[in-house]
Amino acid sequence: MKSRLILSIVLIFFVVAGFATGAAAYDYTPITFDYNSTSWGRDNSYPTGSPVTLGGVPFDIPAYPNNNTWDSYTWDSNTGYNGTRSITIPVNVANVKEVHTLINTSWGYYPMQYTTVTFNWSGNGVYTKILTDGVDIRDWWNGGYANTISGDTVQVYSGYGTPYPYLPTRVDKQLFTFTDAQYNGRTLESITITDTGAEGTHRAFLYGVTVASSAVPIPGALWLFGPGLVSLAAIRRRFRK
Repeated sequence: MKSRLILSIVLIFFVVAGFATGAAAYDYTPITFDYNSTSWGRDNSYPTGSPVTLGGVPFDIPAYPNNNTWDSYTWDSNTGYNGTRSITIPVNVANVKEVHTLINTSWGYYPMQYTTVTFNWSGNGVYTKILTDGVDIRDWWNGGYANTISGDTVQVYSGYGTPYPYLPTRVDKQLFTFTDAQYNGRTLESITITDTGAEGTHRAFLYGVTVASSAVPIPGALWLFGPGLVSLAAIRRRFRK
């Protein structure tokens, strides 16, 4: 009798653990966008691919020397290299829980705030995050300018860039998370990145975007659900007796 009780408890534990694992599983979807620059010439040895995994997350990054970043440091006949630059990236993925971006800057100083990321959800839902230099975003090479990051931004690549082969370069990944209460069941329609910096002050560029959406619970846990319910019923009857 004791052995049956122990077996029932073990089954129930695996049911709970299995479904908890299923709830935490994500489907990763790399998002392509309008690559306008060969900015990766800053470091020709950085990893590229479709996908390439950086920080445990798959991204789609075209190979150099093709256009493989979106760069706000581009020429405009009216403003030169200064002024507002913006890109809106179609996503159209439902139940997004996380968004991972690869964003760095040319120049930048703490606590400048020239780059904004806006998430546009179905049903007129909008979430906006302003990136702070030295916290969420920093310069691509380890020289002057903004050199620190913290919180949900982590370094996922380091190398040596040109035209300064003796200076270490890096790629940083930002993480944006969303609660079920706000966005469960909605579709993330697009992401808009806006930069209002200037040449020699702050210019951001984007290497990759990947969204993580909630997946179907792990099938391996489902077969435990029936026995678990039977065990719960047996324990209930036993306690009543």
